[in-house]
Formats: sequence, structure tokens, C-alpha cells
Amino acid sequence: MQLAKVQGVYAIPPRLEVAPEPQLTGVSCPDCGGSLSVEPEGKRADLVFKCRVGHTYSVTELLVAKEERLHARLWTAYTAMMELEALLHDLAAREANEDGRRRYAQRGEVARRQAGRLRRLIEDDTPVTLPADGEPT
Repeated sequence: MQLAKVQGVYAIPPRLEVAPEPQLTGVSCPDCGGSLSVEPEGKRADLVFKCRVGHTYSVTELLVAKEERLHARLWTAYTAMMELEALLHDLAAREANEDGRRRYAQRGEVARRQAGRLRRLIEDDTPVTLPADGEPT
């Protein structure tokens, strides 16, 4: 099995099974943003992720939490872009100076397009489908 580095960091450290203690991951805790460590646990060597303040996740729990956090953050970004576009539109309508109106309108148009791209990203995003308990992985 070949692990992949993303931006120079492994999400799960290589050679995890031979390490005598938990290893630091390249993944942050979805609840507090702190560093996560990981170690194999149990007869099947299931991975258990823990952060320094005590949040603990199985693989399934971590994936679900990461997917939920991503979804929430994308909606937050979309909402911020829509609010910015509305603010810029209203400021352009109130601006007496032609150059000021044009600048507000141009930036508002960019925000509108960016919000549209974010919306499409949200609509196209599909969380990973996990096997039901007892199904082979």
C-alpha cells in the first residue's frame, strides 16, 4: 500500500503499524482544530484518532466529521459572498461618483460569480460512501 503525500504531508503516517506509540497525523481535529494523533488499536488494528484535548474518532467518525465541517464551511463562504455582493450592489446604487459606482459594481459582479462557483461546488460535492458495519472494506 502506497500512502500519498498531499502538499508534502501524510494524512496518516507511513509505517504506523511498527511505531510503538501514537503518531502525529497531517489532519486536524474537526471539533477543535488541534493536532490529531493516530494509532492502530484492537485485533483488526483499527485506526483510532485522538487530539490533545481528548476528542477521539474512529475512521468512520473522522470522515463523517470532516465531511460535515467541509459542508458547513462551504455554506459559510457562499453566504459571505452573497452578502458581499448585496452590500456592493447597494453601495453602488447609493454612490454619487461614477467611478465609485463602477468599482462597487465590478467588485459586486466578481463576488456574484464567485458565489455561483461556490454554490456549484456545494451542489456537486458528494461525501464518501462508507461501508455498513460488517461489510468488507
